[in-house]
Amino acid sequence: MNVNLYLLAIFAIFASLNSNSLQAQDASATSWDPSATAESLPLEPYSPPQGLFPLFPWDHLQSWGADYQSLEEAMASMRECEFTLSAFVDTLDKANEANKNGLLCLYETGVEIFDDRELTAQEIAEKCAKIDETIEKVVQETKDLPNVIGYYVVDEPGAYKFKALAAAVAAVKKYAPGKLAYINLYPGYASTIGADVDSQLGVYSYEEYLERFVQEVKPQFLSYDNYMIEYSEDMREPTRAHVFFTDLFTVRKIALKYNLPIWFIGSSLCIQKESSPPTPARLALQSYLPLAAGARAMTWFLYYPLGWKYSPIDRDGKKTLTWMYMRDVNVQVKNIGGYLANFKSTDMGMDPIYTREEAPSLPQFPPVPQKVLPSLKGRYSGNAVINKPTKIAVGEFESLDGNAVAALAVNMDFDSSVCLTFEKPQGFNTLKVVSPVDGSEKIIDNEEAFQKEGFWIIPGHGTLFVWEK
Repeated sequence: MNVNLYLLAIFAIFASLNSNSLQAQDASATSWDPSATAESLPLEPYSPPQGLFPLFPWDHLQSWGADYQSLEEAMASMRECEFTLSAFVDTLDKANEANKNGLLCLYETGVEIFDDRELTAQEIAEKCAKIDETIEKVVQETKDLPNVIGYYVVDEPGAYKFKALAAAVAAVKKYAPGKLAYINLYPGYASTIGADVDSQLGVYSYEEYLERFVQEVKPQFLSYDNYMIEYSEDMREPTRAHVFFTDLFTVRKIALKYNLPIWFIGSSLCIQKESSPPTPARLALQSYLPLAAGARAMTWFLYYPLGWKYSPIDRDGKKTLTWMYMRDVNVQVKNIGGYLANFKSTDMGMDPIYTREEAPSLPQFPPVPQKVLPSLKGRYSGNAVINKPTKIAVGEFESLDGNAVAALAVNMDFDSSVCLTFEKPQGFNTLKVVSPVDGSEKIIDNEEAFQKEGFWIIPGHGTLFVWEK
């Protein structure tokens, strides 16, 4: 999460990123194999321990947390905030303290992830061997820690670091089978080749970046961050909001192609000075939209302030309103995300998030699918005059046993609750709504409820509907 390293570049090159990527598609097409598959590579997708939905704050405890809370206070407050993993740890005592609080963790490896652009083949081989040696040592030191589910490798690497990453992933697979080699990728608004700054991605387009990462590194998952919900001031600025969804659909496309789980990182404070404070709707929308796209984990940047405002824990180590909002959203994420662990993502689409008058040149995204919720309609309260179209996203899923389908419907409006009605899909009889509070199922046995009365969804939140045969 090297925010300071690329924030200055983002908006200087923002307007040119899409055009640069489109113009460079022919050049990028030769840098990766379009016929590659999960089987041909081969890949080993990461599966978390049974019943775990990874949910954690994106902080490094060794250099950040100690400025605000003691180790004991930090772990206790993270557990109380409904996280399932602690922030990244780098010592045995930190991992053990996490374990005392029922938290799993990702352990820092401290490996050198080198830039290969000016290295010889021999130098690259030597550095890769050093990575292997370092990871073997760290795995041996932590082998008796039951709550270490994986190892932190690097954040936001360019393509010129993929050789190093391939060595790191291979080492974790070799020395710690079943555990995760944690790598977080850039968002799509990082600079490409052709921008007027040194390229962060090191390639011509975001899709090329993702394809090469998968084919060269052979990762176990796809993790990325995107803060455009905050940067767009809750989607009021169409161009920035568009980038959030462009990344979401692009990452989803690559993840489905290679059968890799998605881990998403959202903003939980004010990264930009001019941003308004986080709200329940902003935190919820950053969670529900990735879940609708099939995400299997959620991470928040950040837990501690580090110079920014409105963080969950303030400069005095005290909980804030943001902490309370995050705790409540975390409960929902764990329950909805955990329920969907037994389903696979099949489709996703959305209503237009802006009109042609607001953004005449920006393309729209796939429309709302209606296989699971046929004839889906949204309306606002009859007690108010609201002259605007609904903004709904829907992710569709199928159970692994094939006996059920599900739809996670998300209200993308930040101001108004929306009521959804729909018909019964062919071949299914029983409708259930999954509680975000405890994950329980409520059977809806009255067709009037979903055909006429409908279901209300508050701003930024979602509802999971499940149909069984």
